[in-house]
Amino acid sequence: MNFNKFSKYICSNESLYILVLIVIIIFNLIFLSDKPTILLVSNILIIVLYFIITKRSDKKILAITALNFAFWGVVIESFIIKKSNFALNYKKHTQLNFLYVPSWLFTVYIIFVISSLYTYECVRLFLT
Repeated sequence: MNFNKFSKYICSNESLYILVLIVIIIFNLIFLSDKPTILLVSNILIIVLYFIITKRSDKKILAITALNFAFWGVVIESFIIKKSNFALNYKKHTQLNFLYVPSWLFTVYIIFVISSLYTYECVRLFLT
């Protein structure tokens, strides 16, 4: 275990950016869930701001990976909802016309990727 590298990463600006990003997105989901268009636009702006301020050397790779994951996550979730006879049903006013999921879900999948990679890096630094 390398507590020194782990604590240095946890206290870094990058770590702070990711944690603030996650908290803001959670608050957006809580307070803007009844306004799906505002929620989508707000989440997109926050994610773009994160990509602008982060000093990550792999921004392009992260962006492509996150967009790919979000695209397929939304498509597959929509397919599962349809094939499960709409066992999970989002509010009608939040759904996209051609999918059975709300538009803002795309941004949540992007946050899943960023937070998963963050968790991976924290565990890797702690255990190696």
